[in-house]
Amino acid sequence: MELHEALASRVDAWREAGYPSDLPALAEILEFAVEGVEPDAAWPRSGQLRFLRAAQLRALETYWYLRIVERTPHIAELYRRLFTSPSERLAALGLDTPALTTLALDLGYDGLLDRVRTDDAFVKAHRLGVLRETLTLDYPSYILALAMGAGKTVLIGAVVAMEFALALETPEPPDGLQFIENALVFAPGTTIIESLRELSTIPFGKLLPPRLLADFMASLKITFTRDDERGIPVVPGSRFNLVVTNTEKIRIQAIPRRRQLTLASLLDTREAEATERANLRLQAIASLPHLGVFSDEAHHTYGQNLETQLKRVRQTVDYLGTATNLIAVVNTTGTPYFERRPLRDVVVWYGLGQGIRDGILKEVANNIQSFAFESDQADEFVSHVVTDFIETYGDHTLPDGSPAKLAIYFPQVDDLEELEPHVQLAVANAGLPPTVVLRNHSRSGTDEIDAFNRLNDPSAPHRVILLVNKGTEGWNCPSLFATALARKLRTSNNFVLPPPTEPAWCSVRTDSPGRTPLTTGSTTARTTSTPGRRRTSTRRSSAS
Repeated sequence: MELHEALASRVDAWREAGYPSDLPALAEILEFAVEGVEPDAAWPRSGQLRFLRAAQLRALETYWYLRIVERTPHIAELYRRLFTSPSERLAALGLDTPALTTLALDLGYDGLLDRVRTDDAFVKAHRLGVLRETLTLDYPSYILALAMGAGKTVLIGAVVAMEFALALETPEPPDGLQFIENALVFAPGTTIIESLRELSTIPFGKLLPPRLLADFMASLKITFTRDDERGIPVVPGSRFNLVVTNTEKIRIQAIPRRRQLTLASLLDTREAEATERANLRLQAIASLPHLGVFSDEAHHTYGQNLETQLKRVRQTVDYLGTATNLIAVVNTTGTPYFERRPLRDVVVWYGLGQGIRDGILKEVANNIQSFAFESDQADEFVSHVVTDFIETYGDHTLPDGSPAKLAIYFPQVDDLEELEPHVQLAVANAGLPPTVVLRNHSRSGTDEIDAFNRLNDPSAPHRVILLVNKGTEGWNCPSLFATALARKLRTSNNFVLPPPTEPAWCSVRTDSPGRTPLTTGSTTARTTSTPGRRRTSTRRSSAS
């Protein structure tokens, strides 16, 4: 049994008992998530969800069970509480191989964990680096693993809203509890931070009862960091700030030494200025008390080189853990793995299969086309994809009027530039203007980036999007009806579903307007596996 499975049974019992705690307002908020329920109705209650999806509500229940009932334990302590026998604990932590089990008999459970924490050679030999990271964190850190399309951004906003509302409602919290009164939400990269702008449009009136909503809305201050700002416009020591940024803007960095004035030194100076801005922003965050850190696409946070150091993102969170009173770190991801090894901090798991069964994701069976083209026939492939898309979805729109879109993913910018004329020709042959084509990659200018960020606007003219290393994780584009990979598939890491037995060019189509398809925005999903279990996971999160 895994950690999230052991927790689920306890959370179910807590729900059926009516969310008992020393905070009546918490039960009031959780009950508000369901409409049409009489206050005195017997448990379990039934009704229509007001705004949240079932997966989001279950994640919230689990989070608050950990916060209120368990009083925000560290992961190592949580394993100790939920798995009473050492053998169960070892199995849940993935320490049940014959060699490790034998060692546990000699050293004892605590002795084995101490070995994981301190012995580099041992950790490397048994590939326990990620587990060591989990066990050595100085702050509580939980992973809420929800499949793409389940709404992780809204879930983050719901947690922040409830924390702030309960802090306002309860100025003196019960013993052993401190509410989050400032929140930092960060993501690895500019694409994902753009998707996080949804936080500013969440209808909090559907999350909080009216009597708690007014004070929350009057107190909430949302800040999105900007590239040209030296710091973050927050008042040191203030409360109820929600700061949204990407890791590059705040992560710990070393300031380069200045050299003699040369072209190289000018470049160093620019780098130093960017580094200084990042560190100033980090100091501003560290000035905020009772901090909660929310990491989107959190699998990027994990992993270290045993011979060097932790990732910069982890270093940054660790720094905040020492510089201010960090209440908890909440990680969201659809890919709770690092190098195919499961992360042991997962407290909620909502997988792709559940998303398909619940209608959040669309089954793509019978909608995948594979092409056994040679590399010198790539022009025929992209022309066919564009023509097929326009013939099939040319007149399709979402209810808000957004026209159907196609994304084509290229391995390199040079490949995109080589094949773009064939895309333009196919578009022209279909009677569409060249302005429907949009490029986005690392060399894109401001106009192309801005246009990419406006694709959800129904008036956006672009229909065919050409991408290199963009539009994967964090891209939320409900009007994306089809995707294509302009590359050969050589491994099983490219699609959620198994690829053809022979390398082939592939494209994917979907036919349900208004619903996020399983491969919307990314045909670079990957299949991962663990002993005795096979799961599929994607490299992108999309909240519809």
